[in-house]
Amino acid sequence: MPRSFIRTLLCALAVSGLFAQQTEVVLSATSSAKLVLAMTSPKVVGLDEATVGTEFTAVLRRDLDETGVIAMLQERLPADAAPVKAWKEAGAQWLLNTRFSRAANGDLQLEASALDTAAEKSVFTRTYNANRIVPLRHLAHYLADDLVGRLTGEKGVASSRIVFVRQLSPGVKEIFQVDRDGAGLLQLTRHGSLTLSPTVASDGRLAYVTYKGGAPEIWGQRRRDGPHEKLYPLSGAGGMVSTPVWSPDGKRLAFVQGDRRGNSDIMVLDLLTGRARRLTDGNGISTEPSWNPQGTQIAFTSDREGGPQVFLMQDDGSNLRRLTGEGLYNASPAWSPNGAMVAYVSRFEGKFDLFVYKLGEGKAYQITTGVSTSESPAWSPDERRLVFTSNRFGSSQLFTTDLSGRQIVRLTELSACQSPRWLRGR
Repeated sequence: MPRSFIRTLLCALAVSGLFAQQTEVVLSATSSAKLVLAMTSPKVVGLDEATVGTEFTAVLRRDLDETGVIAMLQERLPADAAPVKAWKEAGAQWLLNTRFSRAANGDLQLEASALDTAAEKSVFTRTYNANRIVPLRHLAHYLADDLVGRLTGEKGVASSRIVFVRQLSPGVKEIFQVDRDGAGLLQLTRHGSLTLSPTVASDGRLAYVTYKGGAPEIWGQRRRDGPHEKLYPLSGAGGMVSTPVWSPDGKRLAFVQGDRRGNSDIMVLDLLTGRARRLTDGNGISTEPSWNPQGTQIAFTSDREGGPQVFLMQDDGSNLRRLTGEGLYNASPAWSPNGAMVAYVSRFEGKFDLFVYKLGEGKAYQITTGVSTSESPAWSPDERRLVFTSNRFGSSQLFTTDLSGRQIVRLTELSACQSPRWLRGR
């Protein structure tokens, strides 16, 4: 069942009216304290300095500024050759030095080192070797990710990618991929039909729903870098299928299957055996499944108690319970990478905003506010940001936000986008 059709059904079943106002508080995944990092101008051998400045230095600064854990020192900068003490007095805690060189065959080498200005000792050294076709901005992403990893113990997400659906013409939607910084647009499907609901396994395999054969079918990859093939139904009619999502181990797909009466249920497909099992069984609509990181529970949207709400259940359909308690319309759950939070959307006065439910606290936190609609949240691999779609500039475009809702960034200016999914890079 296409997502737009499901949403229409859910809207028709929702109870109209206002819901109790939820208290808006700032949610932060980490301490607000950031490490202050300064960067000297890259030393360049065999490359154009202006090109390095625009394609590497500027990209690296933006990557680090958006990490949430590093603040770039930008004022009162000493000269590049100034002693470490001068950088410390200017406010820098780490000082980053980089050197680029190009070999005769065109291959690149980037040497990076960071110094603790208080202890005046090295805290980071790394050498990156790349062939001539690797863009300089990719090296900036790799360095940013490794610096965050050195600081926090978890690699950053500058080199990550976002997969999403975009409408190309009436009746034609395809799946695309874009780099974390909005560059590197790549079209992943070319079915010339409605192609919806992308999901990416931990090893990079893609699955989705396509109407290329007329009725909706789940297509995807059985092996990494393998061809796209039909995964369900393999024979006969599978009904109105929609919103597949890979289990964390990549062996199962949770998805939605509807019937002619307008009901739909959560199913789980075993990729090895090809068998699908129904997890929910009741009148009404159950849709939008999302796995917890252990693959033992599923969050989903259901109207079983009236208006759409977010529910949880075990991966065998047992222990069903309602998660969202406030609001008449809550939907589109997305379980966070470490399992501690569930993002979702809540409707108020005709628009949707992003919320995050902290399971340990049993409380929901509002992330976005305003006159525009924010939908389809998905987590960054490091759990520090959400990617979502919004019509704040007219057509539905891709945005990211930190968990405070204060750092909202438009990812691209592409229009008619939906269903983003964030996947880790290298």
